[in-house]
Amino acid sequence: MGMQYHEIDLNEDPCIFPDCGHFATKTNMDGIMDMKAHYEISAEENPTAILNTSEPFSMDEVKVCPTCRGSLRSISRYGRIVRRAMLDEATKKFIAWSQTEYSMLAELLLDVQGRIAKASPPPRTLQKNDGPKKKILSNSRITQIQLIRDWVGGSRYDEAIKLWQRINNFLGQVRREEQPFQRVNDFVQHATRMRKTQGIFAFDEAKIQSKGHLQACTLSLKCDTIVIADFMAQRDSLLEARQKLALDFSQHMNECETLVERARATGHPRQETEARVYFAQFCAFSRALASAEETDGETDTNAEKLKEKAKEHLAAARELVARYTGQTEGMMLEIEAAEKMLRDSVFYEPVSTEELRAVYRAMAVNFSGTGHWYLCANRHPFTVGGCGMPMERTVCPECGAPVGGANHTPDAGVQRAHEIENLARDLGGMGIN
Repeated sequence: MGMQYHEIDLNEDPCIFPDCGHFATKTNMDGIMDMKAHYEISAEENPTAILNTSEPFSMDEVKVCPTCRGSLRSISRYGRIVRRAMLDEATKKFIAWSQTEYSMLAELLLDVQGRIAKASPPPRTLQKNDGPKKKILSNSRITQIQLIRDWVGGSRYDEAIKLWQRINNFLGQVRREEQPFQRVNDFVQHATRMRKTQGIFAFDEAKIQSKGHLQACTLSLKCDTIVIADFMAQRDSLLEARQKLALDFSQHMNECETLVERARATGHPRQETEARVYFAQFCAFSRALASAEETDGETDTNAEKLKEKAKEHLAAARELVARYTGQTEGMMLEIEAAEKMLRDSVFYEPVSTEELRAVYRAMAVNFSGTGHWYLCANRHPFTVGGCGMPMERTVCPECGAPVGGANHTPDAGVQRAHEIENLARDLGGMGIN
């Protein structure tokens, strides 16, 4: 039964007063905060050492005032516990924001793709102010797109280049260094170096969310393929009225192969499939450009090597689609188009607009920030609405790992991320908007 304030011996059990004005004894508040789960406690009931390292999504709930659910952030004694939850909230918001931003940019790219496909053929004669202004020696990806724009002339690819720049700005925003856990780790490491002490913040590297960066990389590469495929389709009709144009897609292919390895290592089959398809497309572009020039035996050999490597990637992409049907929805059309590029040198980008729009919008809904948050056995976060686990058996939307659902029961390895689903409600009073 609760005691009145005048009945408490403050020398034996001091009271703690949060900003909300309610109070509790140190003993009661320590119990509410589950201090013994986080610290080694002395005989005098004071924390003496951190019990374990700070792990993402490791707390079962967000600790708040037991009377009004007000913030406990200002109480130094419990600061680490509360800020641990706030870090999880930042991660949750990062995931939801990056998915929403990706879906929006992906739909904009579909719009640009459709407008390029419907655009009138470029004029055979360049306008006075069109054409390359100076010789460019770089083989960077954006340089190749700019060379194509200048060679074709007009404003046919201006919108695509502007969107390419937006996508690559987004890519910078979702890189590892911008993620909440990594930023805190960087701050701790900096403080450690400055103070010449040992930091105590540690986390599993696997907890860094790689999906947003993988998505941004694939979207950027897709933007390249849209422009280059249209250029290849228009090229033959413009050759007589244009100077020779040398393009280099080696950086594109290197980035595709790096992306394949990263996506495979982190269990993201859709992004792995996309990277393999784009690699095959860049191989097809390179082979077609090489065949249009005077070639020697070595060039022919290199072209055949590219073709074989592209076929290997497309075969692997087909296997991924067969194995992860739900996660790779809409990709078979792009695989078939890439195969046609390799086989017949027919260049066009399939515009399966409605199907892909549905896929992108479903992705955004899956990470809307509402519902209950879980981590699958492969550490991919996902949300489930309603009462918790789904009624029917289902799988992780990222990797296809079993999630559960029968009788609302999760499968082995699936973890409920309690703290991130509660924070939208519990941190409302903490000024986290």
